[in-house]
Amino acid sequence: MDDIERKLLNALQADSGRSVTQLAKALSLPRTTVNNRVRKLRKGKTIARYKAVLDMKKVGKPVCALVHMVITSKEGAYEVAARLKAMKNVEEIYITAGQFDIIAKVRLKDNEELSKFIFDSRTGVRSWQSVERTDSMIALDTVKENGVIWL
Repeated sequence: MDDIERKLLNALQADSGRSVTQLAKALSLPRTTVNNRVRKLRKGKTIARYKAVLDMKKVGKPVCALVHMVITSKEGAYEVAARLKAMKNVEEIYITAGQFDIIAKVRLKDNEELSKFIFDSRTGVRSWQSVERTDSMIALDTVKENGVIWL
């Protein structure tokens, strides 16, 4: 990865909604160079996808919780993660080493919805045979959450 690609990736992480012309102007590069580099980065999967970053309070999901899970041997962590992935309020899932096997970041409208997500006798993650225990943390405030890693 060269300097042009680093600058281009940083600019796209900051605002991927800009046109090629706007990016070229911001980076003082020819439009064709920017277009060709973006195409190359997409083809090589360096740019995996574009997405909108939402204001969760404005879309009715102000509660952010990190749900840590210990998984039994009845079902593996990847199988549980696949089930979590299908749930609409799960934003991120991590398979981890250490005290917990999975950490899921969930977005909810209120604590009642969080309680249902964890404890509901039919659908809550604690009702899953393979989930031995959970430990949850509610985020009180967000300091940084933008998916940006400067290169």
